[in-house]
Amino acid sequence: MRGEGSVPQRAFINFFTMKPVFPPEPFIDYSSEGVSNSKITSWAVILSFLVSWMAVLFIGGLAIFILLMIAGVGEGPAFSIGSIVIGIILIPMTLLFIYVDGSLERTRELIRFGTLKRGLTVGLAVPVFAMIVDNILVLIYGVMFVAMFGEPSIPELPGGTSWESSSSALVLSFISICILTPIYEELLFRGYILDSINRIHGKWPAILLSSLLFGLVHLEPYIIGMATIGGVIYGWIRIRTGSLIPGIVAHAMWNTMALIVTYL
Repeated sequence: MRGEGSVPQRAFINFFTMKPVFPPEPFIDYSSEGVSNSKITSWAVILSFLVSWMAVLFIGGLAIFILLMIAGVGEGPAFSIGSIVIGIILIPMTLLFIYVDGSLERTRELIRFGTLKRGLTVGLAVPVFAMIVDNILVLIYGVMFVAMFGEPSIPELPGGTSWESSSSALVLSFISICILTPIYEELLFRGYILDSINRIHGKWPAILLSSLLFGLVHLEPYIIGMATIGGVIYGWIRIRTGSLIPGIVAHAMWNTMALIVTYL
């Protein structure tokens, strides 16, 4: 319930060194946050913000894409440029959501690197761990999906962007998919939505429900499952570390791997 905050947990202990692997889970006081004490009203706010975010993402991106195509820009670059422009819009839009229904002060802490040791931990070690776990779980999920439904449908990049495309097209795709997308998606789903659900339902409902919403916005059945798995990992890490940085970096690493292995 709102106002109770999150109960801190003990750190995980390395049994060889007997030192903490992660620090204790940060305590969050939600008592001054949220537009309402009502769960129904809170969910109405969360879902209305998500729908408006998706409208900007899909409708705004399509509008910019069409305008660029009319202006003579190639299909692949037009899609990437549109995605970049929309990503730049979605970041302050999500910060507005957090201002209305969350805490900008906490968000600043979520993206702070801190000391060099902490920066290396949350910016490198934890994301690598997340990638390993994510790949193992997705491999298991992929085998189960094929066994039940057959080979999945993987959408291609618009415009047929591939290794044979121009350098500018490849750079634009990388900026859009591997840099901006992880930032604005993590800011929304693990920055705003996870905390908003945590405030009214608690930690694990927040991790699972925010991950499911994250998966559903990816639309393709197979990708929905993959994204949901990643969302659970990124959400759990966000809760345990009190930082968005590991999720953003791991998400960027995953998108880079997917771009190179699957799409190009």
